[in-house]
Amino acid sequence: MNSEQYLPLTPEAIKILKSNGCWSRSWSKVKVTRGFDPTRIAGTIFRGQVRIGRLEGEFIPKDGIRRYAGIFDANLHNVHIGDNCHISNINGWLSNLVIEDNVLIENAGSIVCQGETSFGNGHSIEVLNEGGGRELKITEMTSAQTAYLSTMYQHDTVLIKALDEIADKYARSVRSDRATIGEGAKLFHCQNIVNVNIGKGAILRGIQNLKEGTIASSPDASTFVGDGVIAKDFIIQKGAYVSDGALLVSTLIGEASKIGKQYSAENSVMFCNSEGFHSEVCSIFGGPYTVTHHRSTLLIAGMFSFFNAGSGTNQSNHMYKLGPLHQGIIERGGKTGSSSYLMWPSRVGAFSAIMGKHYANFDSSDFPFSYVNEDGGQSTLVPGMNFFTVGTMRDGLKWPTRDGRKNIDKLDQLNFEVLSPYTGQKMMRGQSILLDLYAGAEKGQEYVSHKGILIKRLLLKTCSRYYRMALEKYLGDALIARLTASPVKNIGELVGQPDDAEDGPWVDISGLLCSQSRLDSLLDRIKASEVIDLQTLQQELQNIHGSYALDEWLWVINTIPQVFGFENLNAENLITVLEKWKVSSTKLLNMVEMDASKEFEGNVRIGFGIDGHQDDDFDEVRGKFESNSFKKQLDEMRQDVESNYNQGLTILNNI
Repeated sequence: MNSEQYLPLTPEAIKILKSNGCWSRSWSKVKVTRGFDPTRIAGTIFRGQVRIGRLEGEFIPKDGIRRYAGIFDANLHNVHIGDNCHISNINGWLSNLVIEDNVLIENAGSIVCQGETSFGNGHSIEVLNEGGGRELKITEMTSAQTAYLSTMYQHDTVLIKALDEIADKYARSVRSDRATIGEGAKLFHCQNIVNVNIGKGAILRGIQNLKEGTIASSPDASTFVGDGVIAKDFIIQKGAYVSDGALLVSTLIGEASKIGKQYSAENSVMFCNSEGFHSEVCSIFGGPYTVTHHRSTLLIAGMFSFFNAGSGTNQSNHMYKLGPLHQGIIERGGKTGSSSYLMWPSRVGAFSAIMGKHYANFDSSDFPFSYVNEDGGQSTLVPGMNFFTVGTMRDGLKWPTRDGRKNIDKLDQLNFEVLSPYTGQKMMRGQSILLDLYAGAEKGQEYVSHKGILIKRLLLKTCSRYYRMALEKYLGDALIARLTASPVKNIGELVGQPDDAEDGPWVDISGLLCSQSRLDSLLDRIKASEVIDLQTLQQELQNIHGSYALDEWLWVINTIPQVFGFENLNAENLITVLEKWKVSSTKLLNMVEMDASKEFEGNVRIGFGIDGHQDDDFDEVRGKFESNSFKKQLDEMRQDVESNYNQGLTILNNI
C-alpha cells in the first residue's frame, strides 16, 4: 500500500469529481495522495472514510481489453484503495475494505466486511466423525499434519487444548473489521462477497456467494475461484482452483487442489493436490492427493490420502441406532473400484485396492498392498499382491511429478515413498501373521479369518513370500542408495550407529512419515507450551520431515538383521542383501511387466476393428507393447538393477 501522506481533496478536484457524476455528503472524509488525478474517477459515491492512492497505470487482462487505473460507477464506503487500481461497475457496495495496489474489480455486486471477523480462521468443523467429537479449527495455515493431530489425538486432552489455542491465537491475529483484497488480485463478475480476505494475485470470476472465509494466494501460487461457487465458513489455500458451481460449507481446500463441476463438501478437508469433481463429501479427512471425479460417488466420515475413488464409491456411517457415529480409514495409496461400498467402521491397509460391497466391519491395516474383494457377500483379502501391479508402481512414480504447488512456503510435508519404514514394518507384521495363521489352520479349511476379513488358507504362505520379496527389494534399495550416495571407507562408516534409531513404530501423519517417538517428542513440546503458534509448529514439522533420510537409514540398518537372520552386519552379509535384492527386484519388474502386458492382449482388443482388421486398428490406436513408454521404463529399470548391483558389489568388496 502507498505509504505517502494522504491529503484532503482540493476545491478544484472536488469540482471535477462533481462534474464527473460523483457525490459525497462529506468530501472532507475523502483523502488522496499527492498528484491525485480526479479525471480518472466518474459516477462514484463516497461514504465514510475513503483513501485513494495514485491512479496512473493500466491493465491488460487475458481478454486483451485494456483497462485504465481509475474508479468508474462505484459505491465506496470506508475503503482504503492502493495505487493503480481499476474499479468499475459496482452495483452494490465496496464497504470496509483494504484494497491493495494493482487490484482490478469489475462488474461486481457487494464486497463488504460486516463487523469484526476472523475470515473463517478458527472456525470449528466436524471432520471425520459426522456425530462430532473430532472437531478441527481450520485456519489459513492449517497443514495436513496439524489437522491430523487435532483430529486423531482427541484422547490427549492437554494436546488438543494446546492445538486449539494455537489455532485461536492465529484467528485472533487476523481478526479485523476490514477485509483485505491483496495486491494484484483480479475480480470479475462476482455477485456477493461478505467477510472474505482475498490473497495477493488471486483471481475471482463469476462467483455467486462467498461468506466468512479466506482465499490465500501469492504471486507465485495464484488461487482461482470461479463461476457459480458458493462457499461459507471456508479456507481456500494457495494455488487452489475452485470453480464450476462448487458448494463448500465448513470446508478447507488445500494448496494446488482442483475443485469443481458441482462438487459438494461439508465439514471436510481436502489437502494439497487433491481433486474433487461432481462428487459429494461429508465429514471426510481428505489428506494429500485425495481424488474423486464421479457424479455418483459419496465419501463420508472417512480418512484418505493418496487415494483414488472409483465411480459409485460409497460408504455408510449410520447403523440406524444412535445416529451417524461411525468412521473409517483407508490408509495411504488406497483405491476403490466402481460401485464399491464399505460399511464403517473399517480400516484398510496401505496401497490396497477395494472391489465389491463390504457389509462386515474389518481391519486389514496389518496387510499393505492387498486386494480387498467380495466373494459371495463376504469380505476377502489377498495380502501383498497389489505391490506387483502396474497401478501401484505408476502411482509411486506419478505423485511427485504431479505436485502442483508453486509456492515456496508449502504447508503439507509429504513423503511420496511407496516402500518406507511405515510400509516395511507393516509387511513384517503381516508376514508373521500369515505364517501364524497358516500354522494354526486345519488342512480342510478354505478360509481363515483375521480381524473380520477372510484369507484363503492356500494363499497364506504364498502371500507371506510376497512380503518377503518386497522387503528384500526395499532394504536393498536403501543399501544401494547409501552405498552410491557418497564414498565409504569401512563398514563402520557405512552402518553408522544403528542403536541411534528412533524406537517404536513408524506412523503416517497424513503424508508425513516419521517414527512415533520423534512425533511424541514434538507433542510433548506442544503440551509444555514450547510450541505456541502455527509458524513454529510448521517449522517443527518441517524439521521432522527433514530427518526422514537419516531415520530411514537407521531403521533399515536395524531391520536388515531381523529380516535376513544376521547376527552382525559385515561386508559379506551386506553382499547377501545385494544378491537377494537383485533377484527380488528382477522378479518384481517381471511381474509388473506381465501385468502391464495384459493391456495389450486378449479381450482388451474387443471394440477395435469394428469392420475387421482388429489387430491393425488396435496397434495403430494403442501401439505395440514393446514400444510402450512404460515397457521401456521397465527395461531401463532392469538395466539399473544390474548396474547398481555391480557398483554396490564393487564398493562392498573394497571395504
